[in-house]
Amino acid sequence: MMKTGFRAPLTTTLAAALLGGPLAAHAAGASAKSDFKPVGDYLQQLVDTGKFPGANVLILKDGKEAYYAQAGLMDVEARQPVRRDTIFRIYSMSKPVTTTAVMILVDEGKLKLSDPVTRYVPEFANLQVYTGMKDGVMQTEPARPMTVENLLTHTAGLTYAFQLTPVAAMYQRTPLGGDRWRFDPAYAGGGELARTMGSLPLAYQPGDRFHYSMALDVAALVVQRASGVPFAEFLQNRIFGPLGMKDSGFSMPASKGPRLASLYGPGPGGGLRVTDVGATSPLLKPIPGFSGGGGLLSTVDDYATFAEMLQEGGALKGHRILSRRALKAMMTNHLTPAQLVELKSTAGFGLGGSGDGLGFGYGGSVLTDGKSDKDPGSVGEYAWGGAASTTFWVDPVRHVVVVFMTQVVPPGRALVRDDLRNLTYQALGK
Repeated sequence: MMKTGFRAPLTTTLAAALLGGPLAAHAAGASAKSDFKPVGDYLQQLVDTGKFPGANVLILKDGKEAYYAQAGLMDVEARQPVRRDTIFRIYSMSKPVTTTAVMILVDEGKLKLSDPVTRYVPEFANLQVYTGMKDGVMQTEPARPMTVENLLTHTAGLTYAFQLTPVAAMYQRTPLGGDRWRFDPAYAGGGELARTMGSLPLAYQPGDRFHYSMALDVAALVVQRASGVPFAEFLQNRIFGPLGMKDSGFSMPASKGPRLASLYGPGPGGGLRVTDVGATSPLLKPIPGFSGGGGLLSTVDDYATFAEMLQEGGALKGHRILSRRALKAMMTNHLTPAQLVELKSTAGFGLGGSGDGLGFGYGGSVLTDGKSDKDPGSVGEYAWGGAASTTFWVDPVRHVVVVFMTQVVPPGRALVRDDLRNLTYQALGK
């Protein structure tokens, strides 16, 4: 379980007292001529108003650093400032990484997107779908086959414990509620995860609806079983190692504890309180479970490297991670018009903005041809965020990558992402 404990709430007054000091920021190369000052000012504003204890942002243009800024603290009580090498919990920004792992195996012919999930997760052989209650008895019907592609598009019929469905309430009564299962030794090999999920009904028939869920956690298990390699080891060998992402993984050695940011949540009086102290976090010990949907840690530079690999067509630093064909599939909308409506209703907590012009590829959102005229991004933009208010996007038309990191749950990234996008494109457009 994640360690929790009350420490001084981060009120606006406390923020002003603790988070003062100059903003650390710089523009690089030709982009130094662009006006990124509003981006830095905005980052400082987020900290000064107490919205976030600290944050950093990295902007790449044409594969080169255009701007970096940091502000505030990674640990308020210890008065430790955010640094460029601060390690953050990226939660659902793990999903594009897990998707990449799946697509590596697709490239190699070790699995197909059309494969039934039961080929790799036989624990799902007798899945049922919840249809309602009658005379106090739960009613179900047999589930249609669930495919690997359903997992990547959140159309598998699975759910999360925080969702407002009767099945989500069932999740809450198991270790699937929250992230308890990640720290449970019984879930170390993924078998208990599969058995637990296989014993619960689906919220919807596979393929019917877009419903944000633990589907990418199941996808991680598919990767592990299709490859014969533990999932964390697969990520290290096939993605993190080749790309030089030395500070990414499901846990960190204790020696990196001073660099792990503390996690914050709502405190009394509208402030923030610490819920997991970075220096003493259970994430500094090997974690028996794994979470392809939300368990990774990373830094702004590491994740920007991953995002730049996507931007560069699947290859970076002399290593090809994905084929261009696989990458194109990841960054193309795969939802039906009806499912796009369901995605739009999710956009508030998933990304931000109205959701107009938003589609979903594999593991992340994409901007479609029907994007809003008010949207500064480009058609084909690939993006997603995490529960601790982190976010990123890749613009393949303008060759822009942006990664924003902070550590506050529940996510307040929605408006932040919109503001950052507007300010970034305003700077680059000058």
